[in-house]
Amino acid sequence: MKQISQYIAIVFFTVSCMNNHLKKNIQQFIGQEIILSSDWKAMYKGRDTVLTDFREIDVKMVIFNDSLLCGSCQAGRMFEWNDIVAYADSSSQKFFIIYLFSPRKEDINRLNISLKANKFNYPIFIDINSSFIKQNPHLPKNQQLHTFLLDKNNKVVLVGSPLFNPALWELYKSTIQKMIDNDGVLPDQ
Repeated sequence: MKQISQYIAIVFFTVSCMNNHLKKNIQQFIGQEIILSSDWKAMYKGRDTVLTDFREIDVKMVIFNDSLLCGSCQAGRMFEWNDIVAYADSSSQKFFIIYLFSPRKEDINRLNISLKANKFNYPIFIDINSSFIKQNPHLPKNQQLHTFLLDKNNKVVLVGSPLFNPALWELYKSTIQKMIDNDGVLPDQ
């Protein structure tokens, strides 16, 4: 019995430390400027396209899939974002989602095939040269922090994936609306 309570205490302490570490990472990331590149390959509905004006949109959500994730697996799950895409589509081009893949060189072909097969109805970007990571060395390593909201100055405002978290998605929507109403920044900035 004593061993079980010690085990529970260790697990509880570990989870608490992980949560504190995550909170610290989020606090350090909020307010950081993110550089968005124009050298990414863009695809729309499975076809190569050219998009350059996305950087001019005031409010942007970045969904970053780095080389540690299976890019073709993530591409096959893009439909999970359909509700959030519909919200972005309804914003009259005041809110834009940047789906960014940064695959390993040996995975680029497989990712391209998956994106062409899935024909997601929203622009997808592929960072073939890993410029996003190079230009933003302050990006957290934790995958949970690779979805974030940017204001018009490309500063991080919110962090975390709202995909399966309705409360976080409500926070995103209210923050996005406040930023749209205030020319791309939060009123208290």
